[in-house]
Amino acid sequence: MYHNKIRIPFEQQLGHELFETLEGDILIDIMEECKVESLSFDYHQILQGHSFKASPVLAPGLFGVFQEVKETLEFDETLDFYINNSPELNAFALASNTPEKPHIINLNSGLVHMLNDRELRFVVGHEIGHIISRNANITSLINFVFPEGRHIPALLQHKINLWGKLSELTADRYGFIACNDVAACISGFFKITCGLNSDRVEFNYEAYFDENERILAMFRETGAGNALSHPINPIRIKAIELFASSELFKNLSKEEEPPDDEHLNQAITELTDALMILSNTPLDLYRKQFIATGGLIMAGMDEQMNEDETEAILNTLSGFTIFPMEYLQSVLHSGKVTELFEEAIQKILEINPGDRYSMLNMLINIAHSDHRITKPEIAFLYNIGTKTMGMSRKEIAQFIAENVQKSFNPQLYGGG
Repeated sequence: MYHNKIRIPFEQQLGHELFETLEGDILIDIMEECKVESLSFDYHQILQGHSFKASPVLAPGLFGVFQEVKETLEFDETLDFYINNSPELNAFALASNTPEKPHIINLNSGLVHMLNDRELRFVVGHEIGHIISRNANITSLINFVFPEGRHIPALLQHKINLWGKLSELTADRYGFIACNDVAACISGFFKITCGLNSDRVEFNYEAYFDENERILAMFRETGAGNALSHPINPIRIKAIELFASSELFKNLSKEEEPPDDEHLNQAITELTDALMILSNTPLDLYRKQFIATGGLIMAGMDEQMNEDETEAILNTLSGFTIFPMEYLQSVLHSGKVTELFEEAIQKILEINPGDRYSMLNMLINIAHSDHRITKPEIAFLYNIGTKTMGMSRKEIAQFIAENVQKSFNPQLYGGG
């Protein structure tokens, strides 16, 4: 099976970038070397002591489903399946970094009770997809560098979040291949979402699909839910539908490598564009514009923009866009930095006049991010504050003073 063709191209690109950024080639080896066998957090030992390992003797039906999925996905590496006593509708995969130990897939008992065999094939195929794509390894790397998600830099947080969503969509393709039934995929999503099976609710595929399209249209406008770790179900369902009807899927069963499916790639790109929206409100769009243009103007006061100033601008922008560097460059290359800066201030003050204080504070932060405060920068702050933001010189001076006392870190060497 041509696994690189199955995976979403942008997911592969982002995963590679994260692996390189986190020094994966070095740290994966260190993660393995630093383990002390007697003290290692060995999931195999934990699961064997507290979970049920599926076997052809004790659970022939379930084991048969699991083996069928492995065969369908042409996955021949050693893999252990465990059932954990938990009502939570969840499953996870743990990739092994050494050939001696098998990979692990753990299914909660609540999930096994809730889903029929076709729906279960989708879930198991999805989890195996994480292992095949090696995305489970990248997840382990992220968790190693940032235990429990602590101290992740703002510039990296949104990229990790986006990659995580795209990796789920890639895994969903493997889940679909495993069950080969769009309706089963969608009914599985439905059951997991509401926690109810067909004894309580009459699932209507067409009605649920129509509702999904309505929610998807709303999501594309607002980006609501993008802070979650997984893409919302309407995105996942639409992505499966697109893959199921694609030429790529039709050609996977052929012996020769299938050609790139540009039509599918374009449709997925348009669909996942919604995952890159942190906020789509007019106020936040102008805030983003102000941060980029104001940052460029302040950093250019001394005719050079150093790394500290760039980082300060990008960190502030990262609250509004997943790719702050690309956005900053697009503003710079527009040749209209001053015009866009003035437009942003005007529009922000029209929508929310109270933003004048946070805008001035941001400009002050950029001014001393290079560990220096210059007279042209102070003159600019007074000018923009009095003429555009309607503030008095005393008020501006008080803002500057408070900001400096809180966060100014003066240059201690190489001064000029």
